[in-house]
Amino acid sequence: MYVFIFSTVVIGFASAGVVMLLFRLWGRKAPKYVIPLVAAIAMFGYMIWDEYTWFDRYEARLPQTISVIQTFTDENIFAPWTLVSAPTNRFTAIDREKLVSNPQNPDEKRVMTLLLRKGGETLALTHLVDCAQGRRGYITPDTSLDSNGFPTAMNEWFDMDADDPLRAAVCS
Repeated sequence: MYVFIFSTVVIGFASAGVVMLLFRLWGRKAPKYVIPLVAAIAMFGYMIWDEYTWFDRYEARLPQTISVIQTFTDENIFAPWTLVSAPTNRFTAIDREKLVSNPQNPDEKRVMTLLLRKGGETLALTHLVDCAQGRRGYITPDTSLDSNGFPTAMNEWFDMDADDPLRAAVCS
C-alpha cells in the first residue's frame, strides 16, 4: 500500500516536472492551472492502470505450481468506470504441489487454496475435497489427522455444485 501511494505521488511530481521543463524550453511561462492539472491526470491515470493490470502482473509472478481457479471483480459507484468494466481485484488459486490424494480413499483429496486480494493479506486454507460426493470441508489446526495427514472425521461439510471451480480443478 505504501509503495502504491509513493509511486502515485512520484508520478504526479514527475509529470509536473516534465510539463514545467517543456514550458521552460519553449520560453514561456506555464499557466497556473496546467501543472496541477497534468499532475492530477497523471496520478489518476496511474491509479486506473494499476487497478486494471494488477491481476495480470500478479499472476505472472506466481510459481508454476500455483493455478488460478477463480477470479472476482467488484464494481464501485465511486469509481464509475468500474460499472462499465470492473477490474479483477481478488482471486482464488490452488497449489498443485500440495494436492494429495488419500491413499485409503482416492476420491478424497487434500489441497491448499490461496485467497488473494489486491492490497490485502493472502489467506491460505487447507480443504478436504470429496470428489465422489461433491463436498468439501476445512482442515483446521483442531482437526484430528491420521498417519497420512487426512482427517479422521470432518465436523462440517459444504456441498459443491457440479461446476464449482475448486471441484473442477481438484477432481479432474
